[in-house]
Amino acid sequence: MTGNVGLRAGRPRPARGTGPSNSFLTPCQYYFTLLCYRSHDRTTCFHPPTQSGDQVIHRPSPRATLLAAATAAALTLPLAPDAPASATPRSPAPTSATAAAPGPDPGAVLDRGSGVERLARAPRPTDGPGRAAQARIPGDKATGKAARHPTVRALEGTVPCTLDAVSGLDPERWADFLADPAVTADGCLRGLIWTWDARLARVLSPAHVQAVSRRIASLAPSHDGTDGSHLYEMFTYLHAAVFHDFSHDEIDLTDAATVDAMRRGIEAFGTAARTFDVTRTNADTLREALYAGSAPGLRQHQLRLIPKVLATMDRDHPATHKDRSWAGAALAALSVNYLGVYPGNKDTAFQQAVTADAGYRNTFKAFAGYVHLKGTDNAWVVRDALLEYGRFGQIDALKAAVVADLGPLLNTAKQNFGDGSQPWAKIVGWLNFYEACAPYHVCKEDIERRLFPRTYVYDNGGIKVRTALGEATVDQLYYASKQVKTQFHRVLGTEEPLAGDTNTTLTTVLYASRADYETYQPILTGLDTNNGGMYIERGATFYTYQRRVPQDSSLSLEELFRHEYTHYLNGRFAVPGYFGEGPWYTGDRTTAMDEGTAEFFDGATRDDGVLVRKSLVRGIIQDTSGGGPRMSVHQLLHATYEGDGFRFYNYAGTFFEFLWRERPALLHEMYGHLRADDPQGFDAWRNRMGSDAGLQRAYDIFLDEQIAKVDDLFVPNTRYEPVGSLRYATAAEIRGAFTSTTQNTPRCEKRRGKGWAGRPRFVCTGRITARLADSRDPDRVFRDMSETVDYFILERSRPGGNNFADMNCAFGTVEIWSDGTAGTSPFTCEGPLRS
Repeated sequence: MTGNVGLRAGRPRPARGTGPSNSFLTPCQYYFTLLCYRSHDRTTCFHPPTQSGDQVIHRPSPRATLLAAATAAALTLPLAPDAPASATPRSPAPTSATAAAPGPDPGAVLDRGSGVERLARAPRPTDGPGRAAQARIPGDKATGKAARHPTVRALEGTVPCTLDAVSGLDPERWADFLADPAVTADGCLRGLIWTWDARLARVLSPAHVQAVSRRIASLAPSHDGTDGSHLYEMFTYLHAAVFHDFSHDEIDLTDAATVDAMRRGIEAFGTAARTFDVTRTNADTLREALYAGSAPGLRQHQLRLIPKVLATMDRDHPATHKDRSWAGAALAALSVNYLGVYPGNKDTAFQQAVTADAGYRNTFKAFAGYVHLKGTDNAWVVRDALLEYGRFGQIDALKAAVVADLGPLLNTAKQNFGDGSQPWAKIVGWLNFYEACAPYHVCKEDIERRLFPRTYVYDNGGIKVRTALGEATVDQLYYASKQVKTQFHRVLGTEEPLAGDTNTTLTTVLYASRADYETYQPILTGLDTNNGGMYIERGATFYTYQRRVPQDSSLSLEELFRHEYTHYLNGRFAVPGYFGEGPWYTGDRTTAMDEGTAEFFDGATRDDGVLVRKSLVRGIIQDTSGGGPRMSVHQLLHATYEGDGFRFYNYAGTFFEFLWRERPALLHEMYGHLRADDPQGFDAWRNRMGSDAGLQRAYDIFLDEQIAKVDDLFVPNTRYEPVGSLRYATAAEIRGAFTSTTQNTPRCEKRRGKGWAGRPRFVCTGRITARLADSRDPDRVFRDMSETVDYFILERSRPGGNNFADMNCAFGTVEIWSDGTAGTSPFTCEGPLRS
């Protein structure tokens, strides 16, 4: 029975202050669409980010395909416009052939700057800036809400809008069906053609595609700029047909007759007298026609249509260059070019046609002078057109000329749009790719020196931060990490990392602003920026940016960092293997644990445990505001990124908070299964929790209590004493003050941050004994020891000197005395010294 005994006073804990309020939490989830040549406003969950304008790369999307998807997504082109279809867009349909039925809307609680994406490892280098790992035809690009018409019947009421009904139509009757006024692209057609079903193959045959193409060719000359002839529906069908042809062997639309019929239909529409009348229908139909024309064998035939569409963005066409729907048509034109030049597609015919047509290439180059688009909704078209101009250098016959053009083009972009602007950045990306950056001082090394002039090193190299931001900002993150780490190790019961873990250093690359992140991250890493940050587990590197709340994000940098730091701790101390690899990441096994504990430990404090965060409870209030049910314990513990989006973050975070307060032994048991590398035991734990009706009732009561006081809940905002104002500079002084105020006699030593002499630390270790109310109840034992450490060490030490205000203490396994009246545990306390 050794150690210093602390007798709990049994008094209520004083409430700690909260920081500024935030409404959303930040899930670690990545948004991307691998269907186009750039990331779009389409969400395929890999590994969710944190929720608020800060997405970070964790472990997001269906876990099974997460790794491949995340890598592919990270290699997509720079962000496409938020909605390239206009102010009154049509709605998005599924973007993949296996899209799941819609579930809860994760977008309701996430802004782009709050989510963090997660990758197991850094992606391989790409063949060029801003593109996907595999180039394919984009899926549905309409935007807006899809209307539901379950009772629609076409062809004089004889054919309902169902796959069973339409799959039996012969080619001409299918064309008649598409021409029927009852059949609309955003209505019944969407539900038929964008989600793959084997029955679709019957109406995606070469004969059906040829019949529709012939119908287009016959109707196009009399097109009047409206959708009276349903050309929009017919081209939408052709777009869907070539989209599915990419990934389904059941159909093959590459035969000469089918390709020629489609070519004729697209040409007939593109050359019709009123195709470029300024109407929404024309813009949308051109978009669909060009996506249909992006199929193999058709791209080289679009070299006359593409410049005409891109001309709608020039200064002489204000009615179209200000319209987002026409920008959507321009996006389709750029996509055709991308797919044609992309080396992996080996489209020799397209590349030869481009090589022979200097006027076509100059259409893209001219965008460097399109200052009339600067600051408008369609400013992104300049960026992407210049991106595509640089891509021409991937054609061997054009490389020398294009590379020579990039230098002067860089100067023009700088003059017209600014140094560091998106157009400028895309040219810089190509200069780096072609290894022609040195004369212009825009190589990666030049950029990194400018963006990250400072490296802060803490804990003997355990934490490194590269940034241009000041010491105070970085110190706040560091002090916050100490609170998270201490509470994490209390729950874990050990400070020993997993065997074989190599992530001894967490490196944070911190951009000074969201604008810098979006501009330079693709150049420096090839990674996407449609997120609040990115965490790569192999190498433990976290990329993010300073943010303005609420302009850039609903979460502060500190909240985001705390969430991601927990992912780092889980990977190093709790979950064997690397993210996305092995049994722990099969079937979303650890999804709820990973995100839920990150949201839970985000609320860690120095001496008040782990507090319920306001953003979590507000998220639950919002989730149920429409009268829907809460997620059950079973649902939240078996949540998936694909099926549940970000919804489960709030529930999982509050559930682990509930366990910590009411049943901490269950939380410790869960981590025991993880550290023991026992997936079956972990599954049994999840199932037991999910089937415990009493636990469910208690959790519901806990949520009711938190909702009732939501405005008073916690928002992290760590305060700390400046190092220069601290009282003590040596470990001996600390030990003396520690002993005199707490009556505990620890062993204390001084530690210094490698390469950063201004951050000395003290570490005091010892043993402490707590009087136990019920030694047979592991929940009470944990709480008794927690309160003993908080009061008899942390609170009592405060008067001893201001160094102790930033001291944090963890404890290990509690050894119960033989008579059950008390328990003794080793402890570790750490804090700052004056430099």
